[in-house]
Amino acid sequence: MDYAHEVARFCLDRGLVDLVRFKQAETQSKVSGKPLYEVLVSAHLIDDQMAKEAISTYLDLPIIHLNEIHHQIECYLDAVPAAFAIENRIIPFATDERGIKVAIAEPSGLRSVSSVRLITGKNVSAYVVSPIEMNALIKTILDSSPKRVKSADIGINLGKSVTSKDKNLVNAKKLNSLMGKQSVLAKVTPDIHEVSDDSQGNHVITFVNDMIIDAIKQGASDIHIEMYKDFATARYRVDGVLRECESLKEFLFANYAAVTTRLKIMASLDISERRLPQDGAITISLPEGRDVDLRVSILPTVFGERVVMRILDRDGISFDLDKLGFPEKEYADVVSAFEASQGMVLVTGPTGSGKSTTLYGALKRLNKPGVNILTAEDPVEFTIDGVGQVQIRDDIGLTFASALRSFLRQDPEIILVGEIRDKETADISIKASLTGHLVLSTLHANDSISTVLRLINMGIPGYLIGAALTLVIAQRLTRKICPACKQLHEGNHEAILLNLGFSPDMAKTAKPYHGVGCDKCNHTGYKGRQGIYEVLRISDAMRTAIVSEDRRSLRSIAENDGFRSIQTMGRKMVMDGLLTIEEYQNNLVFN
Repeated sequence: MDYAHEVARFCLDRGLVDLVRFKQAETQSKVSGKPLYEVLVSAHLIDDQMAKEAISTYLDLPIIHLNEIHHQIECYLDAVPAAFAIENRIIPFATDERGIKVAIAEPSGLRSVSSVRLITGKNVSAYVVSPIEMNALIKTILDSSPKRVKSADIGINLGKSVTSKDKNLVNAKKLNSLMGKQSVLAKVTPDIHEVSDDSQGNHVITFVNDMIIDAIKQGASDIHIEMYKDFATARYRVDGVLRECESLKEFLFANYAAVTTRLKIMASLDISERRLPQDGAITISLPEGRDVDLRVSILPTVFGERVVMRILDRDGISFDLDKLGFPEKEYADVVSAFEASQGMVLVTGPTGSGKSTTLYGALKRLNKPGVNILTAEDPVEFTIDGVGQVQIRDDIGLTFASALRSFLRQDPEIILVGEIRDKETADISIKASLTGHLVLSTLHANDSISTVLRLINMGIPGYLIGAALTLVIAQRLTRKICPACKQLHEGNHEAILLNLGFSPDMAKTAKPYHGVGCDKCNHTGYKGRQGIYEVLRISDAMRTAIVSEDRRSLRSIAENDGFRSIQTMGRKMVMDGLLTIEEYQNNLVFN
């Protein structure tokens, strides 16, 4: 909600304007484009000073008059960055060793007080000015400090506060200006004790941004921040495995609340809410000029809020199907199914196995001006130009099933459903595929045969599954052996390989490789990840078995059709020296 509507609604709730005049002003605001509160004030329906007094009483904060402070603002903008002050409508007008005084004009302005406390490391005293006076203060800053902050640079509109979406844009494009006087993004891992300003706020800002950039440079997919009774920890998930960052633990433990607050500010979350989970997003602009998105999840725990940030780095992921590592035979089946005019293609595997990457690769291949593509996702991880993407919101009734029903009225050729979670979604997806649409989706199962059985167990009739389903892809992401320290694994592995399902001949002749660890792989022996895929093409024989729900014969029929299981693919990779025994055991041995 913009500031003008917020204050107008506040005045309505406090009886400063009646509902009829409020609605009339709302209509006039929409027609003229003038902010609602200013329409009410200019029409003398609200007295600006009375609104100021009402806000002061509501917040239990003292009033300050414009003529007492407007000439002092320029002196104190070094304490709070001008861009931050304008965006959040919180203006500093006095400071000393004990604290800083700020002016706010809306009830929501109280949330920004904690942000100023974090940035400055000082106690903050808030005073109330009227909304019109706040506009005058902002204009004073813009007029007197054009070099310090430009309205065009940060999306300032004196009649409208910056929305959450705008804040994310500011984070992406003007992050350094919000950080204060120094650019923490120019250096990846500076010593936090060498920052020129010794305030806690600047230390925390530097720490948070350097942590994020360091994780991105290391190729992490997630950052985990956790607080316990006697220590705090930060961990990066690199190549699917969490690694603890020892160098961050001491500072994090000493400043844990400030760090989580800083992340909430960056993600446009409620910093005062510490009892409930929250989800948000951050956009970081890297020194080389590219943007990286982070999906932020805050979870309250016994010792403090746990933070997990999913790093969505478009430049670090290939969405080209031909670069995902499908074997030649399986790749031909995959392309044929994706380029069909109708049918259903399902991708299965555990969380983090690259299902979304495979589906985005399909969309990239199919996305053309003459094709209408709609997706229902939870969450939308990457945006694709030319594709209509819908964020699922179960809390307001926008479920996968309800989105699918609406999609069918939008005349799409291709529909992507983020996940089939229930019978209703499965029913609509299958019916959509039978009425001339290509439907792509994911479903949680161990392998492709289990995916078919899962649909049957959901209660979907076999004749519908057999008629709709064209292809199932089961996949895993495994770590690659580091090429810099790769060497033959000494020892007798025959018994281990036999136990893992290798044939006696394979177990006897195998010469597995592993990485011994080096600086290039952070002494893990692994560098990067690779996909392992099994592709089940639904042949006529397979379709007959599905229709009759003959569960026992599905695998034998598939193998007669040339199907290769994911274990078969993995065993070949071990024999070829591309996969370690450890990775095979961790990823391809199912209960």
